[in-house]
Amino acid sequence: MTESQCHPEPQRGNPRLQRLVLRVIGAVSFIALPAIIVPRLAVEKFSALLGLGKPEASPLLIYMMAGASCVYVAQGMLMWLMARDVVRYRPLIVFCAWAFLAFSPLFLWIDLHAGMPAFQVAADSLSCLLAGAALLLACYRGGANGA
Repeated sequence: MTESQCHPEPQRGNPRLQRLVLRVIGAVSFIALPAIIVPRLAVEKFSALLGLGKPEASPLLIYMMAGASCVYVAQGMLMWLMARDVVRYRPLIVFCAWAFLAFSPLFLWIDLHAGMPAFQVAADSLSCLLAGAALLLACYRGGANGA
């Protein structure tokens, strides 16, 4: 019998809200799926959407786009998996929340140094900040009545 089975941690936060936040983060992460399947087209469309013009679709850029998209889709799958049992995965969920908060200023720095448009800078850094804050609030506020 493990330590957690002997002394189960009391339910904290709002499990229903945790599931909802995890599923929203997961759903948003799945937007990267087309960039895995057609990375060259995704680079062209994303560049046009950002107003950056026609990119030079080098092998490295295509590789980076497809690889990063794989990571985003895997993140989405992980969020959906954790949403199935928020009590069991609570330590991992809390870790992910703190990671999102930590990555928010990192995305800000990366986007600013890359010369990304202001709305993309805001979207990257604020989405991480909001995802982390929403997860932490769901984990520590609201009581156990949401099961």
